[in-house]
Amino acid sequence: MNDAPRWLLALESSTPHGGAALLQNGKPAVAMLLEEGLRHGRELLAAAEEIMKSQNLKATDLCGVAVSTGPGSYTGIRVGVMAAKALAYGAGIRLAAVSSLAALAESVRIAGKAATGDRVMVLQDARRDEVYAGVYRLEDAAVVPVAADAAITPEEAASRLRVLHQETAQGEGKVVLAGSGFHTYATILGSPEAASGRVNPEAVGVLGWRQILREEYADPLQLQPVYLRRDDGADWRHDHLIQTGK
Repeated sequence: MNDAPRWLLALESSTPHGGAALLQNGKPAVAMLLEEGLRHGRELLAAAEEIMKSQNLKATDLCGVAVSTGPGSYTGIRVGVMAAKALAYGAGIRLAAVSSLAALAESVRIAGKAATGDRVMVLQDARRDEVYAGVYRLEDAAVVPVAADAAITPEEAASRLRVLHQETAQGEGKVVLAGSGFHTYATILGSPEAASGRVNPEAVGVLGWRQILREEYADPLQLQPVYLRRDDGADWRHDHLIQTGK
């Protein structure tokens, strides 16, 4: 990674929208967003090829590829992860695996709806009366998980939200909400206003770039999509108490 400029390709396919982005030296340069409809199998690689062509780049010109690994759409995640693995292995470049929930938290910051010191609670509709949940603290150059991503019930999400509001009532920063789960289960959650559940591919790239700088690489032969279900989620309250020291 000594040559400049350094280019990173980011692939996002965890939601029905999806897209691809190129970052130059860690800064978003060009992106292509896909229309809603989970057509990632046909369109994701085509979008990646088009934006690379616009910058006269080949896969071997990239320093790495970042991909959202889930949770999210089963089919979409699989398409994105397989494409990123093949690209990284074939071109001999670095691979960064990014939580799609963390990428949504970074998307909120990129959109100017959250800032350093804020907590971002992400809820994506997981169907089957569950949501994929993540809570993150925004730092200057990081999105720090407060607890592990998990699949939980909307009722548990409502309890988690109350805890976050209590904790931030007397402290700095605010609670920012994002994700389709807040809209699907608005009645249970108290109808809070929340940003959309669209994950920005540039956000995937920003988080992936930071991982590559820290030399946190994924193995293209071993990386697998993250399919969270309720049985896979850690006890959030236990994790939360440990991390906050309360």
